[in-house]
Amino acid sequence: MTPARRFVPGPEHREIIFLTGSGISARTGLGTFRGPDGLWALEPETEQAMHAGLLPDSLPQLWRVWGRMARIAREHGPTPGHRAIARLGAPVITQNIDGLHQAAGSEVVTELHGSALRAACLGEACLWSALLEPGDGSRPEDHGVPASCPRCGAPTRPDVVLFDEQLPPQALDLAMRLAQRADLFVAVGTSGVVFPAAQLAPLAAAHGATTVLVDIDPPVGSRELFDHVLAEDAHEVLPDWERRIHQVGGTSFLDPFPA
Repeated sequence: MTPARRFVPGPEHREIIFLTGSGISARTGLGTFRGPDGLWALEPETEQAMHAGLLPDSLPQLWRVWGRMARIAREHGPTPGHRAIARLGAPVITQNIDGLHQAAGSEVVTELHGSALRAACLGEACLWSALLEPGDGSRPEDHGVPASCPRCGAPTRPDVVLFDEQLPPQALDLAMRLAQRADLFVAVGTSGVVFPAAQLAPLAAAHGATTVLVDIDPPVGSRELFDHVLAEDAHEVLPDWERRIHQVGGTSFLDPFPA
C-alpha cells in the first residue's frame, strides 16, 4: 500500500465522490457526536431525546438542540474543507444536518440525516416542510416556524432523522448511485461504522473506486476498510488536493476562516 500521506488524486480520478461526517464541521464549534468528547457523552439528556419513540414529548429539547446547531453553522459558515470540496465540483453524500456544503457552493448534496435548517410536519402522511430561521429556544416560533402545521395542524419538528427512523429513501438512493459511479470515494470526518452509510465505501470499492479516509484521528480498524487512510487535518488535505488538481500555486486564494 502506498504511504497514506503521499496519496493525492491523479488524472485517472475523474469522478470524485465525498462522504462527510461531523468531523468536517467540528471546526465551526458544532463538535462531533460519538466518542468521549462527543455530544452524546457530554449531554446524555440530548442523546435520550433523539429517540423517535419519545415524540412528541421531546419536541422542546429537539428544537433547542437542533436550532442551536443550525445557528452555530450559519454564524460560523463553511470550513476550508467544505469550500475545497465545493471548488472541486464533487458531489457530496453527507451525514451532517448543518447545510454547510450548500453554503460553500456544492451543487449536488444528498443529506442522509435530514437538515436542521428545515422544519417538517410530525404527521406521518403530511409532506409539509419549510426553511427555518435558527435561533435559541425550545419552541418552533423561536426558529421562525409555526408550532402547528399549516396544512394538517399536527405539531412541527426539526427535519432531522432521529434514532429508530428510516433515512429519506430518495437521499439514500442517490447516495448509493453516487457511490457506484465513483472512481475515487473519499470519506471525511466520519467513523464509517454507522449503517447504512457504512456500506457506501465498500460499495464504491466493489465498483472499482479507490477509497480514502481523511480523519485526524482515524477509528480503529479503518485501515482495513480503505485503500488509503490519511490521519491528517482535512482542512489542510482537501485545499491541497484542490490546488494540485486545478494547478494553482500558493494559498492566497483560500478563504479566510475565523478562529
